[in-house]
Amino acid sequence: MFNHFKYPKIYILIAFFMISSCSEETILYNEIENPEGTIKTASLPQTQNKLYQSFPSFSSNSKLHFGNEKDSENLFSLVQMTLFSGNIPPVSLVDLLADSIQVDSAMVFFQTQDSLNTTFSLGLYSITSDEDSVFSDSLNYYTLNDFIDFEASSTLLQTVDLSPENVVPDSTGLDSIKFMFDSGSDNLENLKQYFFDADTYPARTFMLKDEDGSLDELFTIQSNESTNGPKMRVWFKAFVNEETTIDTFITFFSQSDMSVFIPPVIEDNDFNFISLNSGSGLRSIVEFDLGIIDSLSRNELFKNSNLVLNLESSNLTEEDEFYVVVTALQDSVESWSFSSPFIHNESDSEDEEDIENFVTDSNFIISRKIEDNQVRIPIQAFLQGYKNGLFQHNELMLYSAPVNSPFDKVRLNLNDIEVMYVEP
Repeated sequence: MFNHFKYPKIYILIAFFMISSCSEETILYNEIENPEGTIKTASLPQTQNKLYQSFPSFSSNSKLHFGNEKDSENLFSLVQMTLFSGNIPPVSLVDLLADSIQVDSAMVFFQTQDSLNTTFSLGLYSITSDEDSVFSDSLNYYTLNDFIDFEASSTLLQTVDLSPENVVPDSTGLDSIKFMFDSGSDNLENLKQYFFDADTYPARTFMLKDEDGSLDELFTIQSNESTNGPKMRVWFKAFVNEETTIDTFITFFSQSDMSVFIPPVIEDNDFNFISLNSGSGLRSIVEFDLGIIDSLSRNELFKNSNLVLNLESSNLTEEDEFYVVVTALQDSVESWSFSSPFIHNESDSEDEEDIENFVTDSNFIISRKIEDNQVRIPIQAFLQGYKNGLFQHNELMLYSAPVNSPFDKVRLNLNDIEVMYVEP
């Protein structure tokens, strides 16, 4: 039988080499302190920083929002429907007004995953505009004046009262919110006149809003980005001839939608910190002194270099998670007196040519979560890329990650970048 303890010295040597090969990342404290060693450290201070406002965003949330949440007010949501049904052959909205068609009833319905704590009335309106496209991806509270007056250019079709008792998601996690238009009712006639008549009102857009604006909690419905997006079903009879009648229904789908909202107020104190909030579009641009990196040889390797931010204040609850994104800029900031699209300091110029929109560099983008009131973002890839000529500029942009709630807002204190690098 083979004796495992026959060659103890050989096993000791093998173990030594295995431990050595797994410990190449180990850095001893006296190596850092030893100026003659290969491990060096440096501190890269910030030289400029500025609060910057981009277009507000509801992030990647495939939902439409109602109610007030964390100092954000959701005004209304817009849903544009398809001109043709999803049936084969397709039927247009205007076809439903033909003499050979008798519309019996209709239902506009939405899906929600939410429950309610309070009762509110949700109104369904039709946008009565002679414009074909009444909103775009750039629509938000700040550019509302560039579009039609939605509330003045709309007709109320129906309201539905929602309460904790009648909004109860089932085993699939969904519940339906239904606006019914029954045969012979004034509501059905209004739907036919102000929505089906796409020749007169080509917008084909519903507006949904909290009727009295009293909803003091967040309530959402699925948007067209979801497989459970808004739909309209119409039941009708088609008279082919005196002897043939087709009794059927067709379904129209949402093709685009969005919520219009008032984001959190930008306070004076926001300018003193790295302030981030996707609902208000708040981002921060920071410039660092990378002169010491320029003086290093090309073959320097960066290790354990972190951008550290401490949480100053926020509206986060204990259950909320917040991710901070850091990315490089494709173009350098030419003048730090630039103006944002929607906010201006007294020292900012109001000239349009001084308003800048910054493009990020896809070669460096990384995000980390705030934990224990701090976020540590490794940026050695950025520093190595800067040293090797991949990045030309010493500015970084910080913003709220798309996975965050658009209503979450944080203020962060920024520390100098602590750099550890290895001399070959």
